[in-house]
Amino acid sequence: MKAHEFENYPLKEKIFLVFEHGNEIASRQFLYFNIKLYTLFGFFTEVWYIPHSNKIDKVELLSTDEILSLYKNEFDISELFR
Repeated sequence: MKAHEFENYPLKEKIFLVFEHGNEIASRQFLYFNIKLYTLFGFFTEVWYIPHSNKIDKVELLSTDEILSLYKNEFDISELFR
């Protein structure tokens, strides 16, 4: 599956695919959201969860640049530069 195909799926199908086939690699907090980053079929996606209402608000695709910006404190890539 390609990222653009995934993007066209309804939210419930995206959630199923992420939880069934994705691998969680990081997480972060933003306002009242718990956000989990997953790899899925060679691309990256975030699941935006609202704990207060026990609801997934959205599933978004992310580019590598966005991941490096948002999760820069989560990954130690210093060994790549040796």
